[in-house]
Amino acid sequence: MDQPTVPARCVGIIGGMSPQSTVTYYQAMVRLHYEATGEHTYPHILIGSIPFQLISNASHEDDWDRVRDLVQAEGDALTAAGADFLLIATNTIHKVVPQLRFSRPLLSIFDAVARAADEVGYKRLGLTGTRFTMSDGFYADAMAERGLEVVIPSEQEQEIIHRIIYEELVRGEVLPESVSAFSEIGKHLLDAGADAVLLGCTELELLTRGGSAGVPILDTTSVHARAAWEQATGRVEYPMIPAGGT
Repeated sequence: MDQPTVPARCVGIIGGMSPQSTVTYYQAMVRLHYEATGEHTYPHILIGSIPFQLISNASHEDDWDRVRDLVQAEGDALTAAGADFLLIATNTIHKVVPQLRFSRPLLSIFDAVARAADEVGYKRLGLTGTRFTMSDGFYADAMAERGLEVVIPSEQEQEIIHRIIYEELVRGEVLPESVSAFSEIGKHLLDAGADAVLLGCTELELLTRGGSAGVPILDTTSVHARAAWEQATGRVEYPMIPAGGT
């Protein structure tokens, strides 16, 4: 019997931040491949899982050097295991990407978002995510470099979203009152001029399943996972951060 042809590029997922979204990345890539081909010949996928508590503690202590070191070590381990390119399955941790020096290319979430926004004509995105993502400026700067503007929630709304992420979503808890609160924040962002709400935290898609947000959304988990699958299968060639860094 002929052996099935499996895409040659192996994806290395730096995950665990949190495990909820890491699972979604894997499932999305497998599902996309089956829907496209009708076969279970999806690419080789390696998953590294950094214990989330280590990342959470370091980021809240503003110890981004520690975050960088944890991510660097996990990426190096995936490379040693055979990954051809890497992705970081979280938005916030892209804050340390300029300091990383992987020996394999990195598929940035920013480039996946920019391509997806361009495909549907979005120019201004309501940026939601952790407090670090919304207020530290690195995400807004990355979007501006790619021709996109962002609209930021109020400080009070940022605290609400940050709390929901760290106290509920990373545990897999989805509370009706949090779904409603996030929907209201999304409507405020559209009123402020956003074309859609960017789910700039990979856990936020848990709040919007089934269209519960009631506003147009751009889900970074979905678009990043699709980009990785397209890159691995050779369907689309994305800009990649080259081996060795930016």
